[in-house]
Order: sequence, then C-alpha cells, then structure tokens
Amino acid sequence: MASASELLVIGHITRDLLEEGGYRPGGTALYAAVTASRLGWHATVWTATASEVPPLPGVTVVSLPSPNDTTFCNRYDGGRRVQQLLARASSLLPERFPPSSAAVVLLGPVAQEVPPAWVERFPQALVGACLQGWLRAWDASGNVCSAPWKASRRWLPRFAVVFLSLEDVGGRRSRARSYAARAPLLVLTEGKEGATLFHRGHATSIPAFAADEVDPTGAGDVFAAAFMIRYAEGASPLQAARFAAAAAALSVQRPGVEAIPDRQTVERYLGEVR
Repeated sequence: MASASELLVIGHITRDLLEEGGYRPGGTALYAAVTASRLGWHATVWTATASEVPPLPGVTVVSLPSPNDTTFCNRYDGGRRVQQLLARASSLLPERFPPSSAAVVLLGPVAQEVPPAWVERFPQALVGACLQGWLRAWDASGNVCSAPWKASRRWLPRFAVVFLSLEDVGGRRSRARSYAARAPLLVLTEGKEGATLFHRGHATSIPAFAADEVDPTGAGDVFAAAFMIRYAEGASPLQAARFAAAAAALSVQRPGVEAIPDRQTVERYLGEVR
C-alpha cells in the first residue's frame, strides 16, 4: 500500500451559484483537498480557472488559465439535487501539467474535464477516481442528467478504488453494480442510507452516521478523500469506509467546507458511537 502524506487531486474547482444569491467555490477537487488538509495531509490541486482561487490552508493550487470557470447552479428539490451547468473551464489534459511523483492521486471530474487516461500517468501510485463527472451529460441549456459511462469497461479495472453516489447513476442500483463488477474496489454512497462497499465480489453495507444535515454538498467528495487517506495509511477497505462515513456525516452540518472535520474530531466521533 502507498505510503505518503500528500494527496494530488485533479479536477475543476467550480463556482457554485447559491439560491439565496452569490456563489461559493466548490467541486470535488476543492472538497477533497480541504479534507486532506484537515486530516493532516498536504494536498495539491491541478485545475483550470478564470478566477483567482482563494487561499486554502494546507493546499497548493496549480491552475491553468481558462476563459471560463466551471459554473453550476444547484438547488435541492425534496432532497434531490437539480443542477445546471452554466459554463465550463478548459479540459485538464496530462500534457499540460508537469511530471509528478505523487503516490496518492484522486481524479475528481465534475464535467468531463479529466480524461481517465490520467491513470496511466501514475503507474506506481494509489489512484482513485470519483466517477460523477464521467456520469454526467447536459443539454444545450446546461441541464445536467445522469448518463452511462461508455468507457467504463476499459478504465474501471485500472483504478485502485472508485467512488460514485446513487444520484450519479440516477438511482439505478443495477448500473452501480455493473460498474462494481469491473472495479477492484468500489464505494457506492447513498446519502442518509449509508454506503455499500464492493470489494473482491462482496458487497458490505456501511451504515450512515447520524447528522444534523445543513448542506449535503460535497459529502461524497469528503468521503472519497477520507477513504483514500486511511486506505493509503494501511487501513482495510472496511476500516477506511467507516472512517470516511464518519467524516462525511460531520461535514454536512454547516455550509460548504466549513464543517469538514479534522482527524481528532473524526476519531473522537468514532469512539463515541462505537
């Protein structure tokens, strides 16, 4: 298993418009990087933006210039997220970034901007992927919907671990199971219902932790980063999933990245609920 204390995350840091007006930064890359920092790791983000990224303690951001920021309008309808893609930043192509010796890498596409071929750039690394950005399509107005990932047969076996939510597959558990059959290790997050860990042909339920939910945005990304970190540190998949579930539950109790917990808080919480 990889031994490291730095997580490289590749994906767009986004501008997320708020229903009450204004916007805040978002995206898998942001939430995953902040999670790594709070858990005592350093994080590096490779992204592309038009706007300056605000400083993130413990996070190094390498941003290519882009004509646009990837911009989403998000709203929640009965607990279901409804998304509109208003603009998209430049694609993140491997040849546009310098070599890296990162031992732990998380691909975090949100709008088809990260080619899965990135995995070939890190043959010795522990490489994970959040699949949501490869499972999204949008119409001419930017309305986002779930779509099957046509390249899954080729790429899923290449990743050490992959993450997706029930929302990412439009609620189709059969589609999630088909992806799990092709991946060495897959985690399906199911919101308040917890998660399912698919490992070596076996499905294990991971119960959700109780949480006073204020904002569920980014919870799956927090889960993915926390899992990758504990897994890289030598935890079993089940141990990593339980740790990640606790981190994700704590992260939804305030808006944005405010509630993403530090390691001490996660470990104390796990001790309290045993």
